[in-house]
Amino acid sequence: MTGDNDVARRAALSEPYFTPAEIETLGMLVNGLGIVGSQLILRHRPDLYLHAHANLRKCRSEHEDLLKRLDHLARQSKDEGALRLIEDLEIMPADAVQSLQAARRCLLAAAFLGHCIAAHSHPATAAVAPHEHKRLN
Repeated sequence: MTGDNDVARRAALSEPYFTPAEIETLGMLVNGLGIVGSQLILRHRPDLYLHAHANLRKCRSEHEDLLKRLDHLARQSKDEGALRLIEDLEIMPADAVQSLQAARRCLLAAAFLGHCIAAHSHPATAAVAPHEHKRLN
């Protein structure tokens, strides 16, 4: 039955869910998570980290319903959800291992959101266009 779950998971992710405004918000989330994740590793621009983190918190407060929908999709596909991650980033990692784990989660969440943008910004189309059958005689 694992195949049935996989098919259902792919079907849920292939339906159109997002408006252009929501896709713009997804882009802001991807950007913010990418910056936070990179600064957890590099730590050479603390101002950039703080600005990105503030943008993520603002996005969470202004678009909580969207983030809840995204978390639901992420759980269905066993991906990292942005809402929980943004909440977890409120506590600064204490050591290098925690920083790397948080950066990894940022990367995974950004990848999932990038998939959502790519998959849901175009109308659903068949992978192979149906061939019209014409009789020659």
